[in-house]
Amino acid sequence: MSTPTGFKRRLASELSAMATAPAPVGATRAPARRLRVRFAIAAVATAAATAVVVPTLSGSGAAPAYAVTKQDDGSLILHLDRPEGLPGLQKQLKEMGVRAAVLEGDKNCPTGAPPEAPWATMDYAMTVSSQPWSAIIRPDMIPDDTVLPDGRRVKGATLLIVAEFGKNHTTKGVSFRLVEEVPKCSVPGIGAGGPDAHL
Repeated sequence: MSTPTGFKRRLASELSAMATAPAPVGATRAPARRLRVRFAIAAVATAAATAVVVPTLSGSGAAPAYAVTKQDDGSLILHLDRPEGLPGLQKQLKEMGVRAAVLEGDKNCPTGAPPEAPWATMDYAMTVSSQPWSAIIRPDMIPDDTVLPDGRRVKGATLLIVAEFGKNHTTKGVSFRLVEEVPKCSVPGIGAGGPDAHL
């Protein structure tokens, strides 16, 4: 069965291939070719503008380990399928200017769950849908540097995303919270509550 995300990925791939393929040798009608090139360029540009998808592929031709798609409203749709996607996901979020840290949950983490930034929990910066696993990140809901009512200045929060993977190395669960300091490790299931994502 094909998912909308899978369809978008295949469409973007096919359109990219069409746009980069050389023109047929026997093409004689220049206006038709120009129209075709304009259409192909427009289609690739539309696909690129609609979805900034940056997958990490395994060598086996399997589905991407992660993908990030930027929406028109500035939110990001995130898919994480396997642990090998974590470094690429972290790098991509940083390149997109999102203050986020991505960790694999460690049940033996000596510091346990990191403390939540108490002043940063009024809105949900991320909502999660578990079947199939995906999330919506709202970068505008990650607080910047803030002056508290008591006059203390606190630095902006970071969205900590903690992924847990099953025995088959697929995503079992993802939890998140806004933190002041990013830990070196975290137990899985740190939770932040929040509504389900509606993708």
